[in-house]
Amino acid sequence: MCIAGENFVTMGEAAAYLATTETRILLLLKTQELRGKQVEDAWFVDKASLQLCGKPKPSDFGTTGCGGGCGSGGCAGQ
Repeated sequence: MCIAGENFVTMGEAAAYLATTETRILLLLKTQELRGKQVEDAWFVDKASLQLCGKPKPSDFGTTGCGGGCGSGGCAGQ
């Protein structure tokens, strides 16, 4: 069982560390770019896998669109 504070952190803590959203963290878990475990309805992220996943840099985002990474070229409200 995963216990937050030992080898795992919550999705919210992982999102804050990587400067992203919990939805993005879930996607990274589902695509196995991050390691983690699901306990009942909650996901916990392996701290070691966060160290391997670099924080985003401004150059990681394209110049088109809102910077959300979807590549659509535009977002509602812009």
